[in-house]
Amino acid sequence: MKSSWRYYWVAAIVAVAISCTTTVDPTPKFTQSTETFAATPTTTTVAITAADSLSEAIKFNWNDPKFTTGIEHTKFVVMVGAVGSNFATFYHKDFTGVLTGALLGKEINAAALKLGATIGQSFSVEAKVVASQANGNESKISAVAAITVTPYGDLTLTPSATAVTATVATAAEKGLDLNWSAAFVGYKGVKKYQLQYAKGGTDFATPTSVDMSSFSTTFTKFQLNKLAVAVGVGAGTTGDVDFRIKATNEQDAVLYSNVSTVAITTYVAYNSIGIIGDATAGGWGTDTDLRRPDPNGAPTDWTVTLFLTGGKSVKFRADDDWANNWGDSAFPHGFGTSNGPNIPVSADGYYKVDFNVGTGEYTLTAVASTTYTNISMIGDFVGWSSDIDLTQDGSDPHVWTGTYTFGSDAQMKFRANHDWGTNWGSKTFPSGYGVGNGDNILVTAGTYFVYFHDVTGEFFLAPTANSTPYNSIGVIGDFTGWSSDANLIKSPTNPYRWSGTVNLSATGGAKFRANADWGTNWGSNSFPNGKGVQNGDNLPITTTGVYVVTFHSGTGEYTFTKN
Repeated sequence: MKSSWRYYWVAAIVAVAISCTTTVDPTPKFTQSTETFAATPTTTTVAITAADSLSEAIKFNWNDPKFTTGIEHTKFVVMVGAVGSNFATFYHKDFTGVLTGALLGKEINAAALKLGATIGQSFSVEAKVVASQANGNESKISAVAAITVTPYGDLTLTPSATAVTATVATAAEKGLDLNWSAAFVGYKGVKKYQLQYAKGGTDFATPTSVDMSSFSTTFTKFQLNKLAVAVGVGAGTTGDVDFRIKATNEQDAVLYSNVSTVAITTYVAYNSIGIIGDATAGGWGTDTDLRRPDPNGAPTDWTVTLFLTGGKSVKFRADDDWANNWGDSAFPHGFGTSNGPNIPVSADGYYKVDFNVGTGEYTLTAVASTTYTNISMIGDFVGWSSDIDLTQDGSDPHVWTGTYTFGSDAQMKFRANHDWGTNWGSKTFPSGYGVGNGDNILVTAGTYFVYFHDVTGEFFLAPTANSTPYNSIGVIGDFTGWSSDANLIKSPTNPYRWSGTVNLSATGGAKFRANADWGTNWGSNSFPNGKGVQNGDNLPITTTGVYVVTFHSGTGEYTFTKN
């Protein structure tokens, strides 16, 4: 006896399984059977559990149609379709040479789910049996039997908490574990799992789906905060996020777990942190922006390397505004408090500044500022055997620039005094921060204006047309009626870096431009991050709101960030 279980769509069924609607002429050498054919199910109600998935759930008994080829050459096809569909879509299982056939629990369960059933709810299907000669000739069709199936579900999702409060200070902490069971117990073959989440109460109308390769996952509070805000929970509020697991088996049957709802209290993230004061190049009027060492990590840690003047002081503040600022009387290490005193700087020099916006902890570490005889580029574009020297800036001995054409894609590094004892590399291009003995910088072929700072490690490779700093950079677009610029602020330590807070009050297009003139403008088809090119496309502003904007006038790189 042979049997197989398949799912067919209508286009393939009639040709492959058997013809249920077309009468095939009998083989001429045989006499056509006149026997009435009937099939009867052993039950009309199927309600099983996952534990029964490999057990027989329902049997069909039928009589011998008495084809002249004999029972051993007679094929029987059990067909299961949705009620009222006239078997336009159906599952089928084949048997040969027997007068009974059974469907396993997993088979009738998969059929019901694929036909539209819901786990735990009764669902009506229709079944019939088609008998034919082994070659499909002389088919006989039984009467249709109505069967009620209640599909089972063996997929359970368990969260470690039903409510999580995220704060900037605790962003790096673990916030939630999700664990789930295996689905389709008894099935063999590939099973795929996806974690889906959506704003609470939306019935997963537009879920975010993430492929999973295990039966658990963990979120930090930072990740939960980002996830919740992304699905529509407001920053600084509490909102529900629904989670579920979607499982798919080798028969393309889909199974969903229970829905777990987690109330997430989000925080208002600071989009920029600056250091300001008369000890900095910007004085008390202009911040020098810090950066996050790991842009994908928790938004607590910020850093920058800059020159500070001794005998003066600094403070930290958020988003270029005094509404949120931190200070303390201790140097070089302390814990800033809201509206605290100015932080004194004891001596002139370069400092690596580290600040934790969650705890207020800061450290100002003096950095050696050696004046080198030369700084050069070296790489496979010169066979790693010779140096391309840069030119020392006349007003700052730590700034080096030059122009060079890379004929093809290349790997390169910066080094001092033509010696590998001091060298800098980075994983980023066209701009970044070189670190001692870092990775090779992967350069795309082209002609570049090259900039390097030997204390901070900051570098960039820019089109030569953008080698001269501009007097002003602004953002213009539909939100201003294309009539005026929202001007950005030039960095006190790097004239190619600009930033500022911009209210994008309308969706539509936007561009960057220099000196409030269309002669030099940058655009791109990417938002909220990208790399603008001269006379490029309008930036597609898809969401209104107040954004912190950064722009590099050398490379064209930009970001738009909002809570």
